[in-house]
Amino acid sequence: MELNSLLNGIKVISKIDYKNVDINNLCHNSKEVKNNDLFFCINGTNCSGEVYANEAIKNGAAVIVTEHRLNINVTQLVVSDVRMVMAKMAKNFYDNACDKLKIIMVTGTNGKTSITYVLQSIFNAAGIKCAIIGTNGIFYDNNQLYYGLTTPDPIDLHYYFKQLLNLKVEVVIMEASAHAIYLNKLYGIKGEAIIFTNLTNEHLDFFGDMEHYSKVKLDYINSQNFKLVVANADSEYSNKILANKPVLFYGLNNPAHTFAVNIKHSLNGSNYFVNCLDDILEIKSNLTGLYNVYNVMACITLCYALEIKPEIICLGIKNLKNIPGRFNVVNLENNNKIIIDFAHTPDGFLNVLGEIKKYCKGKIITLFGCVGYSDVIKRNEMGKIASDNSNEIIITSDNPNFEDFNKIATDIKKYVTVPVTENADRFSAIEIGINKLNKNDILVLLGKGAETSNLIKGKKIEHNDFNAVKQILNINNFSIKENA
Repeated sequence: MELNSLLNGIKVISKIDYKNVDINNLCHNSKEVKNNDLFFCINGTNCSGEVYANEAIKNGAAVIVTEHRLNINVTQLVVSDVRMVMAKMAKNFYDNACDKLKIIMVTGTNGKTSITYVLQSIFNAAGIKCAIIGTNGIFYDNNQLYYGLTTPDPIDLHYYFKQLLNLKVEVVIMEASAHAIYLNKLYGIKGEAIIFTNLTNEHLDFFGDMEHYSKVKLDYINSQNFKLVVANADSEYSNKILANKPVLFYGLNNPAHTFAVNIKHSLNGSNYFVNCLDDILEIKSNLTGLYNVYNVMACITLCYALEIKPEIICLGIKNLKNIPGRFNVVNLENNNKIIIDFAHTPDGFLNVLGEIKKYCKGKIITLFGCVGYSDVIKRNEMGKIASDNSNEIIITSDNPNFEDFNKIATDIKKYVTVPVTENADRFSAIEIGINKLNKNDILVLLGKGAETSNLIKGKKIEHNDFNAVKQILNINNFSIKENA
């Protein structure tokens, strides 16, 4: 694409040695640059952008986008915000494909992935072609097109928008992470609606405190990017959503457009009635836990706004058997169970373990770790919640990266009062947990969900909790109970 076309709608402070070259590709990694590529010069944590720019030019870059004039001999575009320009240029480069798709964003601390899967099942029941972009990757028609960041970087993101459009996808359901919003990955993308789930302590290592973390999310929700907001009325942050567009609320404790009654739970799922805008729906769901009632109510509210028929909504919810890595139950002999869940926040721990505690007739053994970038307070809280809701704890690794495992374990144990086993090797720790099971006991594996690797000392080590369980039990296949 010609550079002139790439610059459509983009404000450039200055153009230096400008030539309307034909750009082959966009890159923000200097090592991946090839001949006639355009390179976005983003300052690194420990290195100036100029070092990357020189490497990019050496590899064939024809244009450099930068926030400061550099001493280089190719066309450079000086802009006020490279990340924002990268998002807009990526959109232009891939023919503004996202403008031709109906995009539904889901944001909040917990519940995002589950909501995307529930919505997908409802849309499938309605005959609407849809795709998911989120924590588990990019999925369309049971095919995984991408696995990586929850919200891909803009160049990848807009590439996949174009691929999905070519596949005749009509709706994209997308998780909007706080980091993606802050780093302008989503700049220039307009959506049909955004669902807001909740805000609890998370990513405070990056944002510093809840005030800054919540502001990033709420500013995005309150932007002019969406025609509709669907929000959790029981979140203390929902009252900060501005009434500059239609807002529909769901909840159980505060006045809402959508609420549920007669809720009955088991480890096999939930049954209840939902009142949505004065229509009554009988819900039969394979998803267990009160938190999933909230997730389902969010989906019902949105689908009502999109004029999907109630019977189709109920069918889509019923059709969803499980969500990969979300409360997946593996049944063993002696009424033993292994439950695998992605929960990695204090709120997530409380939701999952609180639910399991209601139904377990034996001991609960909880295995988890804390990521290397997590703050000490979060580790303290997760350890306490696990201790309060378990009979025994196994502390292991969960993306520790360069942080010392013993330091993480010490932080976790501050308020723990039940027996603790420590093993940094997650596979070995799972094997220990399985060997501890007696009749009616439940082993809970938290933090990884459907993830396929463990980040240790800068390297992604292959690991998946499901595969570890299969290998330890020496079985080729097991069925996940039809709940999530």
